[in-house]
Amino acid sequence: MPRRSASTPSLSRYWNGYVDHCAGSVARFRRITYALPAGPARTWLGEIAQRLDVELDAVRRLAIVGDSIEPRWFRVREAPAKRIAQRLEAARTAFADAVSQAAEVAEQVALDPAHSDVRANLEVLSRQASQLALTPAPPEPEPEQPRRRRRRRERA
Repeated sequence: MPRRSASTPSLSRYWNGYVDHCAGSVARFRRITYALPAGPARTWLGEIAQRLDVELDAVRRLAIVGDSIEPRWFRVREAPAKRIAQRLEAARTAFADAVSQAAEVAEQVALDPAHSDVRANLEVLSRQASQLALTPAPPEPEPEQPRRRRRRRERA
């Protein structure tokens, strides 16, 4: 059964989108886990799902901070809010990747439970599931140098 955290304060549409997407990924991950027969793969995916719950709580906290800086409906403009949005975007991608890998593991278990690739994929997934939301934000691009405007000389 998915773990429920304390209720999230009302977030603006922009920030809530990140939380909803990540929460949906965790729910899909759990559905995949429960679809597996009892065994080591299901146990391991269950442990990873618990770590995803912790990461989802971190996503919620980041979204709350972002919303407190700049509550928005569509996009953010403030530098600190943009930095948080970049982290949340990276987390959203990582959560989706975790679901994709869990689906791959489930497929392998369904076809051949003793296959060695299952264990290898589970180990990779386990490493990736740690600290999804806490990864550092990608570096910001270098600011462009302002261009100088040249004045035209008036011809007499």
